[in-house]
Amino acid sequence: MDEHLAYFLELRIRLRGRAEAVAIVDRCIGMIARADGASPAEVEVIELEFEALRRDLILRFGERKPITQH
Repeated sequence: MDEHLAYFLELRIRLRGRAEAVAIVDRCIGMIARADGASPAEVEVIELEFEALRRDLILRFGERKPITQH
């Protein structure tokens, strides 16, 4: 869990000045922090939030494209 949180904190620093991107990262940080030690009911709420974020990102950026290796 700590490595995921550290990744998003580092990403937040790199995105300084880009309020919309920082807001997305903050949502992720919040979900990670709440997931630590969450009850099954809380995990369900976090999973719903995750799906809402996923849908928002798809609407904004489109479906994830497959990786092409050369």
